[in-house]
Amino acid sequence: MKRLIPMLLALSLTFSGCGEKRTDTTPVTPLKIGLVTWIGYGPLYVAQEKGYFKEQSIQVDLQRIEGDVERRAAIASGRLDGIALTLDAMIVLRTHGIPLKTVMAIDASNGGDGIVAVKDIKTMEELRGHQVAFPTGLPSHFLLYTVLKKHGMQIADIKPVVMDADQAGATFAAGKIDAAVTWEPWLSKATEVGKGHILASSREFPATIEDVLFMRADVIAKRPRDVEGLIRAWYKAVDFVEKNPAEAKAIMGKAFGLPPEKVDLLMTGIRYEGRAGNKTAFGTQQAPGFLYSMYDHISDAWLAEHVIESRDKPEDGIDPTFVRGIQ
Repeated sequence: MKRLIPMLLALSLTFSGCGEKRTDTTPVTPLKIGLVTWIGYGPLYVAQEKGYFKEQSIQVDLQRIEGDVERRAAIASGRLDGIALTLDAMIVLRTHGIPLKTVMAIDASNGGDGIVAVKDIKTMEELRGHQVAFPTGLPSHFLLYTVLKKHGMQIADIKPVVMDADQAGATFAAGKIDAAVTWEPWLSKATEVGKGHILASSREFPATIEDVLFMRADVIAKRPRDVEGLIRAWYKAVDFVEKNPAEAKAIMGKAFGLPPEKVDLLMTGIRYEGRAGNKTAFGTQQAPGFLYSMYDHISDAWLAEHVIESRDKPEDGIDPTFVRGIQ
């Protein structure tokens, strides 16, 4: 029995990763997290500024990498440990053989993305045969696919014009195209300049565009306490944003180089996923959250649109251990 005691103690320590916080002072290698310039990731900078990572005895190196090719190369080679990006992007990366798993929900688009059209086009059905600008294989594409399907249509019913979301918004605002799938501030500008109106947005189609944090599987296995600490710091940062919006917006605006009015505009179109939001997103073993059905929906769409050639199960790409374990 005496020989069992240390073994049981070791097992206890092994599965105590979801305790209150990391307390050892052993120097750690920074978790290298890639992200793009997007206000949804702002609480990461709040956590950095307010010392929440330090409280968890972790270091986090936030690296802005705007290009898809550059991000893919960085995560594939191990130069990044994780990426903050949309769930649909992670699914694409997994099909390239990169072992990634979503460990946390970050934010949901709540009106920040949408489909704009000239005033003569009043319904989605009236988009048939018209040119619609959008980027392929990205969240705008998935939103368009979802909305069209809801109206009994498909991409083949329109005339796709491939361009990135900002370019699509600018092209529409300039009156050079009938419709576009874009995001703020172009959604507002389309209305302000009198060129058109919003046909549909992510507010009417929740659980369509969700930013998540996904990590390399080897990092999750080797550094679970650090991953847990990052998630705890995120929760605290989201709470800070809710309770101290003015200071939080100043921190995020400085980090991204955005003026206060643009920070305000962008934040009206998203919902940050804190502790409660993550519990909803991941659910329980008996009742999995919406990330699982969303994973299936995205995979179906990307297969149909030839963005990917094969698919896997949500359980393969989602790791609920941390969110479900942190009380």
